[in-house]
Amino acid sequence: MPHLDLRAESVGFEHTELIPLCEITQRVIDGEIIVVPRCMQAIGYFEQLKQASLEGIRRVVGQEKAAQVEREGFEAIHSVIDADELIPITDCTYEIFGSIAPILVKKVVQEVLLRDRPFYYEAYPNVRFHVPYDVGVQKKQKFSEFLQRRGNGKITAHGPHHDSWYQCPSNGINIWIAIGPVKTGNGLSLYPQVYGKRLPCTKDGVIMRDQYFGPALNFELKPGDALVFHGEHLHSSELNSTGTTRHVVSFRITLEKPKFLNQSCHNYLYSGSSGGLMEGLVQLPAAKMFRSLVRLLQSRLNTKFLTLGRQSSPSQQGSETNSDVPMFQNTLVDFPKTIQAKSAEDKTKLIFDSSELTIGEIRPLSPEVCVARPEKHRVVAFSRYCPHEGADLAAGYLRDGCIACPWHNLPFDLENGASPCQSLRQLPVFDCLQRGDEVEVNLGA
Repeated sequence: MPHLDLRAESVGFEHTELIPLCEITQRVIDGEIIVVPRCMQAIGYFEQLKQASLEGIRRVVGQEKAAQVEREGFEAIHSVIDADELIPITDCTYEIFGSIAPILVKKVVQEVLLRDRPFYYEAYPNVRFHVPYDVGVQKKQKFSEFLQRRGNGKITAHGPHHDSWYQCPSNGINIWIAIGPVKTGNGLSLYPQVYGKRLPCTKDGVIMRDQYFGPALNFELKPGDALVFHGEHLHSSELNSTGTTRHVVSFRITLEKPKFLNQSCHNYLYSGSSGGLMEGLVQLPAAKMFRSLVRLLQSRLNTKFLTLGRQSSPSQQGSETNSDVPMFQNTLVDFPKTIQAKSAEDKTKLIFDSSELTIGEIRPLSPEVCVARPEKHRVVAFSRYCPHEGADLAAGYLRDGCIACPWHNLPFDLENGASPCQSLRQLPVFDCLQRGDEVEVNLGA
C-alpha cells in the first residue's frame, strides 16, 4: 500500500489539481503532467538517492569535497567541484544509479503508479548535473566530447525534443526526480499545446526553427519531488541562467513492451527478473544500505537483468517496432504570421500598422526582426534569432516582462536585450517610434 502522505498533483498553466494515485498512469498517457511532492521521502528512498550521488563524487574527488557538497547542497556543486571533474563524476554516478535502478524503479512504480505487474525500464538512469551556463561555457570543448558519449541534457541544456527522436520508446514514461532544488531558470520545460503530435527535426535531432509549439510549462521542485510525464511530450531543458547547479536523476519506463520506431541502442530490462532484492535492506542506515545494496547486486551479476548488454538490439530486449506512431506532424501552419511592413528608402527603417498586433503577442516583421506588444500602448522590436542557439524568437512568448526563448526559456529584457547569462551577447533591441497605430522601427545604419 502507498504511504499515507504520498500525493499527486496534475499541473497545467491555469490549474493545479490534486488527483488520486490510481489515476496517474492514465492521466500521463492522456498528456497530463503530474508532480508528486516529496515522492522519494514518502516511499523512503530520498536518502539513498542522495547517498548514491555523494558516492559518485566521493569516488572521483574524495571525501572532503563530497562532505562539502553534502553540507552546502547539490545546488552549490559548481563552487566546490571544478567543471573538469564533473564529467568523471557524472560517468561514475551513472554506473552507481545503474546498479540500484532495478530496486528503485520497481519501488516507484509500485507505490506511485500503483502497479504490481512487471514492466520495462532503461538500464541506466539519466544522471544530470546542470551547472550555471556561465560556468559551463568555459568548458565547452570538454563538455562537447562528453556529450558525444552520453548525449544532450546531462550537463548542458537539451533543446525541445520527443524522446523517440533519440531512439527511446514511443510509449515511454519519464520519472524525473529532483535530488537538489530545481528553480525556474534551471529546470525543465514542457509544451502541452503539441502533446499528441510528433514534430519534425533535423537528422541530428534538432527541432526545426519553423515549428510552433506554444509557451512552455515550467516547474520549481524541492529535493525528493518527482515529475511524471509521457516521453512523447515535447520537452527541453531551461538554459541554466541561475547561480545554482540543478541535480536530478530521471528514469524511463514502459508499462508494456518498449515500442521503438526503428532499431535502438537503448537497453530496456524486464522488471520481472529482479524480485526480492530489497529484503533486509530497507531498515539499514542510508550509507550502510547503499554499500550493502551494491555488494548484493555485484553478487548477482549473472542474473538476466544485469547481463543484457547496453548495445542490445530491441529483439533481445523483448521490445517491438511501433508502426502506429506517425513519423512527423508539421506545425508550421501554426507559426505566427508575418506582419506586412514597408521599408524606408535608405533601408534603415521598417514601418508597419500595429493594430494587427494584440497584447502579449510576438510576430515576425521581416526575416530578421520581430515585434511584440507587451502593453496596450507599447510596441517593442528586436532581433529575430536567439543569441544562444539561433531559435526563432517569433515562436517565443512574453513572460514576466521579458522575451522568452521558445527552445530553452531564456529571458531577454525588453529594454536592452540582456539575459541573466553574462557570457551570452545581448539580444539586439531596436528603437520604435509610434504615431497612433503606425510604428517606425529604426534598424540603424
